[in-house]
Amino acid sequence: MRKTLRYLLLGLGLCAMAGWALLAWPRHTDMAPARAETSAPLALDPSSPWPKFRADALQNGRTSAKPVVNPAARPWVFQTGKGVFSSPVIDKDGVVYIGSADQRFYAIDRTGREKWRIQTGEIIDSSALLDDRGRVFFGSGDGRVYAARRDTGQVLWTFQAQTPAQVKAEFGIKTHNVNWFEGNIGLTPGGALLAPNDNNVVYALDRDSGARRGQYLGNEMVWSLPAINAATGRLFFGTTNLALRTVFAYDIASGRRVWTTGGLGSVAATSLLTSDKANGGVVVGGFDGFLRAYRQAGGQPVWKAGLRDHIYASPAQLSNGLLIQPCADGTIYAIDPKDGHTVWTFDTLEPIRSSPAVDGNDVIYIGSGEGRLLAINPDGTLRWAYRLIDGDRNDLNSSPALGRDGIVIGGEDGGVYFTPYDYCLGQAGRADSRCAWGPKSDLPADGAFLLPSTVFGKSTLASGQTIAANQPLTFTLLVRRGSATQLAALDKANLRIEVGDEMAGQPAFKAEIAANGRFLTLTPRTTWTPAAGGSLKLTIRDSYRTSLSRFGLKFFGGRAAGEIVSRQAFNVAPRAAGRSTMFEASRLSVPNPTMLPSWNQIGFDSLHYLMGTVTGDGRHALVWVIGGRLKDGRTVVDPRLQVRYPLLLTWDGGLVTLNNDDGFKVNFVGSWDMPFAGYRISARADPDGRLQGPAALSATALCDQIAFYGPGLKLMGLSDVKTGRMTVVGGLNLAVRGQLDRAQAAGFATARFSGDAHGAVVSLGGSTLRADAHVYSLLLTDARDHPLPLYYTRNTHVAASAAGIVTAVRLDFGAAEKVHGPITARFMIDTYPAARGALKFD
Repeated sequence: MRKTLRYLLLGLGLCAMAGWALLAWPRHTDMAPARAETSAPLALDPSSPWPKFRADALQNGRTSAKPVVNPAARPWVFQTGKGVFSSPVIDKDGVVYIGSADQRFYAIDRTGREKWRIQTGEIIDSSALLDDRGRVFFGSGDGRVYAARRDTGQVLWTFQAQTPAQVKAEFGIKTHNVNWFEGNIGLTPGGALLAPNDNNVVYALDRDSGARRGQYLGNEMVWSLPAINAATGRLFFGTTNLALRTVFAYDIASGRRVWTTGGLGSVAATSLLTSDKANGGVVVGGFDGFLRAYRQAGGQPVWKAGLRDHIYASPAQLSNGLLIQPCADGTIYAIDPKDGHTVWTFDTLEPIRSSPAVDGNDVIYIGSGEGRLLAINPDGTLRWAYRLIDGDRNDLNSSPALGRDGIVIGGEDGGVYFTPYDYCLGQAGRADSRCAWGPKSDLPADGAFLLPSTVFGKSTLASGQTIAANQPLTFTLLVRRGSATQLAALDKANLRIEVGDEMAGQPAFKAEIAANGRFLTLTPRTTWTPAAGGSLKLTIRDSYRTSLSRFGLKFFGGRAAGEIVSRQAFNVAPRAAGRSTMFEASRLSVPNPTMLPSWNQIGFDSLHYLMGTVTGDGRHALVWVIGGRLKDGRTVVDPRLQVRYPLLLTWDGGLVTLNNDDGFKVNFVGSWDMPFAGYRISARADPDGRLQGPAALSATALCDQIAFYGPGLKLMGLSDVKTGRMTVVGGLNLAVRGQLDRAQAAGFATARFSGDAHGAVVSLGGSTLRADAHVYSLLLTDARDHPLPLYYTRNTHVAASAAGIVTAVRLDFGAAEKVHGPITARFMIDTYPAARGALKFD
C-alpha cells in the first residue's frame, strides 16, 4: 500500500510539473545556429585551432576552419601508461595536451614525441584549456587544478578543491562522493577559470594565482562544462543529480542562480548553446535517454527527443542547424533543432561516449566504442572509418580535437592517436587495411542477432572465440529493420538454452538477462568442459519485444516482434598446472550495463587491489582483498582506503576462479558502497602460474541497498524493478605478485583476541605498527574456515595511540549479522595473517 501511494504521489507530482511546463511553454525560441568561432569572446589562445573542450564558448563542437589535407602525413600513436578518457586540446604548432589515467599530463609534439609531462596524484579525466598567455590549465583526480607553462611544463600554481566536509561546512551541501576534478576546464568572459568538481561546486579561479574568485553551486557531481553566453552574462551546466533538477543557469557576475530544470536522469554531458541570443536554446542530453532543448532566458522546455539508451556525449551543431548527438545505444543521431525530430541516423555496434567535432566543411568526426575514428558526411553517410585499436580495450571515450592537419583522440588502451584529414581517401590509406569507406555502415540491413561480447564489451557478428573453461559468456541483442537498429528487449520467460549433444555431460550454468533486456550472461557453476577442453556449442532461443513504452530509461511492455535462434560455438582451452599465492587486480572495466562506464569508467580504471591467500591447500584457498593505489608505476597498499573483503579461490588445472556467493559490500570511489549478492573473477594460467590474458568479472549487485542512488537506478533501467538486482559483466587485469611478505608480523609482541555480541577485537601488546603504514583488519571464519559474510569495509575500526601506534583493531557486527559457534579470528596486516585466535559466540 505504501509503495502504491508513493508511486501515485510521484505520478501526480510529475503531472503537475508537466502542466507547469505547458503553461510556461515559450512562444518563441531561436534555435538557429551561431557562426562558428573558436576564440572570441573568451581569452583563449587565438592561434589555437582547438583550445578547449567543445572548441568555443557556445560549445557547439564546431570550427570554421577548413581541414588541410597533407598527402604526405601519416598516422601516429603516443602510448601512455593507462587508459585515456580525457579529451585533447591542440596549439598552433600541433602540440597536443592531454591527461591519462596513469596520473600524468602530457605535452606531445606534432610528430608524436613527448615534449614534457607533469606527474599528479591521481587519474586525469579533465580536458585542458589553452589561454592567450601561453599557459595550459587542467584538473586531476587528486582534487587539484594545475596551471603550467606550455613551453616548459613548469607548474605555476595549483588549486586544492574543498573536501566534502568542507563543502558541507561552508555551503550546507551534503555531498556523496569525492573532490575529484572530472569536469573540463572553461573560462568566463572576465578571464576567470571555470573548474567543475565532484564536490558539487563549479569553481571560478584567478588565472594568474589560482585563488578562488567565486563559485556556482550544483546539487551533485558536476562533470558538465559550463557553456557561456557572453552577451547575456550567463552560464549553463548540468549535474549528475538523479532527477528533475539537473540543468542550471547562473548569472556569471553575481553568482546568482537564475533557473534550474531537468528530466529523469543525470546530466554528464556539456550543454550546447545554439547562439548568444537571449531567446536562444540550450541543448543537452541526460541519462534518461532524452536530448532536451530549453530556452536560455527562463529554462522552459522547447522539445525533447527520446533515444534508445542513456546520453553521455555532448552534442554538436552543423552550420545548417542540425544537432549531432551520439548515444550509448551505438547510434549517432541528427536532430532537427526546431522540433527535435530525427533527420538521419548512423548505427554502430557499441556504445558511443565520444562527443563529435565538426570541421569547416561540416564533416563530423567521432570516436566509436569499436575502436574506430569515424568521419561522417553532413548527410549521415560514412565518409571513412579508421581503426585505431584492435585490442579488447578499444573504447574511444575521449572526444576528438581538430588540429590544422589532422584529428587527435585518446583511447581506452592508453594511446593518443593522430589521424591526418582524409588519410583513408589518399593513396596510402587505400592500401591500409585499417581503413573502411562508405557510404553505408557495415551492419546487416535486417535480422535479429545475439552477438558474443568479450569481457571488455567488444562485440562481434561471428562466433568461434577461444575461451577459458571457467569464463562467463555475454551476448548482446541486436535487432535491425530497414537498415536501422531497433529498440528491443529479450523476454525472460521464453529463454531456452540447449548445450550440444557432443558435450560429456551437461555443464551447470546460471543464465541472467539484464534488467533492460539488452544482454544475456551465462556463468558456469564450475567449468564448461573437462580438463582436456574441447568445443562448446550452444543454441539460444528466445522471443523479443519492440515498440516498448518507457518511463525515464526504464522500458517495459511492447509487443512480441519475433523469435531469435542463435547458434554459438566456442573453443574451450585445455587446463594447465601450477599455482600462485598473491595477486594484483587492476584496470577494472565494466561495459555492461552500458551506463556503468559512463558513471565511473575512469574511477574503475583507478582501482587497484591486492589479494593474498590466507589459508588453503593445492586447489582451494581463502583470499583477503584490500585496496591499493598506483605509485611510480607500481601498486602499493593504500591505508586510506576502506576496502576489505574475502574471496574463495579455486585452482583447477590452470583455471583460477575467485568468488564470493555469500554477499559483501565494497567501497569504490566516494562515500557510498556497492553491495553484492554474488561476485566472481575467472582467469587461466600457464603451467608456470603466469596468468594469460585478462580476467573476466561477473557479479550481481543489490541496488536497493545502495544509499541515496539506489531508487534512481531503476528509472535508469539498471536494476530489476521487482528484485533490485543488477547483472554486471566486465574484465580486469589480474597479475601474480609472488609470495606474501611475512616480515610484517614482527611489528607486535602479543595479540589477544576477544569478542561479544557486538563485535570482535584483537588487542596488541608491544606494538610498533603505525596506523598510517598498513591496512589492518580482522577476518572471521567458521568451523569450515569459510569467511563470515560481515561488513568488513565500514565496520572495521583501528585504535591507535597519540603517537599513531596501533593498539587494537575491532570489527563491529551489524544488526542483521549473526555470529555464533566456534570462530577463528585472524589479525590481518595488509593481506598477511599476522596472528590468529579462537573465539566462541553463543
